[in-house]
Amino acid sequence: MPDATSTPAALWYASPDGKARTGPLTPGQVRAMIAAGTLHKGSLLWREGMPAWAMLADLPEFTDALASAPANLPAGLQMPATPGDLAPAPRKTSATVVTLIVVGSILGLCLLSAIPIGILLPAMGKARGTARQIKDSTQIRGVHQSMILWAQNNADLYPQPSLIDKANATVRAGEPKDLPSHIMSIMIYTGFMSPELCISPAETNPNFAVYVDYAFTNPAAAADPFNALWDPAFRAYPIEHTSHGLTPQGVGNLSYAIMPPVGARRARWSNTFSATEAIVGNRGPAYDAVGSGASQTWTLHPDSGGTVLGNTEVGTSSYTLLIHGGRSTWEGNIAYNDNHVNFETAPDPPYVTFRFTGMSSPGNLFPDNHFVDENDATRAKDSTTGVNNANSNNLLRGWNGGEFDPKTGKLLSIPAHLWFD
Repeated sequence: MPDATSTPAALWYASPDGKARTGPLTPGQVRAMIAAGTLHKGSLLWREGMPAWAMLADLPEFTDALASAPANLPAGLQMPATPGDLAPAPRKTSATVVTLIVVGSILGLCLLSAIPIGILLPAMGKARGTARQIKDSTQIRGVHQSMILWAQNNADLYPQPSLIDKANATVRAGEPKDLPSHIMSIMIYTGFMSPELCISPAETNPNFAVYVDYAFTNPAAAADPFNALWDPAFRAYPIEHTSHGLTPQGVGNLSYAIMPPVGARRARWSNTFSATEAIVGNRGPAYDAVGSGASQTWTLHPDSGGTVLGNTEVGTSSYTLLIHGGRSTWEGNIAYNDNHVNFETAPDPPYVTFRFTGMSSPGNLFPDNHFVDENDATRAKDSTTGVNNANSNNLLRGWNGGEFDPKTGKLLSIPAHLWFD
């Protein structure tokens, strides 16, 4: 348990072998691990405010402790080739560097060839968009990597708050626990990722922002701050459950949509290594089916804007169309359960198929719309603002409520609480 007097900046996370991690740790606890030989000069450490993990030997705070510690690496230990994969710290430079290089090259071309800069302005805008898309892809992969690292220490299951907070120290007894806000907050609190990683560099909705007041120790919003397992004041979407004093309307702290771990989809809420199971990615608009059966296609749901509660379908006016696409087309990054991220140009990529059991086509395999709760048998749009628990196909969406077990806070169903913007 961290010292009650420690500040967030003083808490460390350590990885002795470049694979497993431990923390949060006070400086005194780090020194004790060095003295015991658990940490060595090649171990990786990170604390809030650092851009990436660093080797213990490069941290002046612990030079004196290393002086009397074992000098050699433990037998059989190999340093990781890519220690950055562990880091909960945000990557803040890639998009900026790519943008500066490309834009600088374009400006130089204008000066050397006397081409009017107005002609090349569209190219500069495209370069910035490409840079945002690349950085966004890196962040989404980082979020999914955090889920995988968590699963490796938790029976291959991604975070399920109702299974973790059994003593009701974080969320009060009888309140919902399996909400996107709590799922993400668990991984932030345990150091697998940072709040900055949760906001897309391509975010278009002004009601999203990084949660800068995250409480890494003794979160005041928790039922028992001293024994809390995450900060329950972290808000996923602008419309959030009113527990812990949160107002229904506020600022969202998570740009991305995740797969609701409910009903038949709960089996996918684990490290399955499937290349066609969409787990987290850019948010998407609402779609309606055109036709049926094997010839069915999808069109944007016509709407006149969102609602205060966010549980009304938003298609043609959705903010999500402008994240990477255009006003009439969705494009975005999707992380699949084998941890590859692909930039998709359609909500139903042709190579991401699902076996719809009631179809007559050979193999019953058809493209799976990531943003629609399709009937597992017929491909029909089974629900609009809720989830049919019997379906197991891909569905990426946020949710701001639902039906929960009154004793455990476990998500039982989402009748009309999917979130749209």
